[in-house]
Amino acid sequence: MNNISEITRQDILDIIKDGFIVHLDEPAYDSNVGDYIMEYPVKIPFYGRIDEISFLSRIYDLEKMPSKDSRYRNALGDISCHLRFGDYDGDCWFFSDDRFNLRHGDGDEPLLKFLCEMLHPAVRNEKSDWKRYLDKFNELLRTDGYELYPAQHISGRDVYRARNYIEPTQPCFPDSLFTERYKELVVYGQGQPIDNISGSVDLNAKKHICKIMLEFREPMRYQPNRYDSWTENTDALEQAVRRLNEHLEIPVVDLRVLNISPCSDYEILAAHFTPFLFDIIELQYDELSSREKTAFQAEINTSLQRDNVSFKLNDSGLIEQLAVHEVLTSDIIALSTQIQEPGLRELFDLAIEKHMQPNLQSHKDAVEKLWDVLERLKTYYADLDKRQSADKIIEDMACGQDAYKTLFSTEFKELTTIGNDFRIRHHETNKIDIVDIRHYDYFFNRCLALIALALQYLQ
Repeated sequence: MNNISEITRQDILDIIKDGFIVHLDEPAYDSNVGDYIMEYPVKIPFYGRIDEISFLSRIYDLEKMPSKDSRYRNALGDISCHLRFGDYDGDCWFFSDDRFNLRHGDGDEPLLKFLCEMLHPAVRNEKSDWKRYLDKFNELLRTDGYELYPAQHISGRDVYRARNYIEPTQPCFPDSLFTERYKELVVYGQGQPIDNISGSVDLNAKKHICKIMLEFREPMRYQPNRYDSWTENTDALEQAVRRLNEHLEIPVVDLRVLNISPCSDYEILAAHFTPFLFDIIELQYDELSSREKTAFQAEINTSLQRDNVSFKLNDSGLIEQLAVHEVLTSDIIALSTQIQEPGLRELFDLAIEKHMQPNLQSHKDAVEKLWDVLERLKTYYADLDKRQSADKIIEDMACGQDAYKTLFSTEFKELTTIGNDFRIRHHETNKIDIVDIRHYDYFFNRCLALIALALQYLQ
């Protein structure tokens, strides 16, 4: 793919080489200059806290790349020598070197991989302005249809990968609320509420996010009756609570208690049912101004990440579950680029996209699409019939070992049986229903594990 334009590529190169200017929304005091500033320059080395050779070696196998200097057998010796003696013209000499595929016309993937590696926790300096670079890269890439997103966590830190950018849609509340999206796993209204989706979020984590919710009580005016000009002063949090109570038709949260209880406000708020707190966060995000939305999202996600909570507030303002304990990883997502057959690649990408969306219907669709991937995978080798093509895939996966042939052949048959017996690809009345989202996730992960392995052996 060559979706990244020559202009965008050059803009990115200029940022990596020279840095850029950060423009502030409001004046900030700079102790270095002894005055308030509205902008400041940012520049970080692309190799972060390691060196150039170590950085490039994370992306390229320099020992197998050719040398441009006859004195050395490979690119590693060649580049190491010329870096040591400062022979290269500029810090980013490799952007014009055809061995690195970073020039215009060399495709999008090498550049996207380079940018993700710049932001990798093992590379980036956490004390630097690397997040400004992330924002700037995304500002440029989104115009050409890509974005960098946190695909997984390592030691509590985000690891970024590239994906196609889709403009976030504005959720339609109350149908899009957390408790509505996960209503099969959340029971309330009669007796003790049951939470089978966010029950692992402990009280301390809830206290931390409630502190943030109370900090973002952005003032606003509310008009209770559109036919009456009378308005009242309120704030984003109060509005969010009011909207939730109106939707549920019961006062599940009463902020007036905060003024009369001896406990801290955030402790009182944190004592509420976790799914309702997630509802309020989504509604509060919806009420905030654009600038406050960005800060609120960042604070909430930092808190959730710090407390190892497997949820995040996405760009649409919805709390979604992270796939931190699943087969799905950024490396498996990246396998899509190895699929040569367009139809198979499109199905695989669609299944992944559906599974990452925070609602039951999307998880259902993801399982159905993944079983379609499984069936299409069996016919990957078009010059063979379906049985022969599947046998070749199994043969390659097994590396000629009979025990593994039996294992993988059995697993292919078992997954085919599951797809036929359960309501996955077929919807006749005699099929077994799947009503628990966790069962869908089990089927998805089991099938994905086999597919992900098979994709690595395709020729």
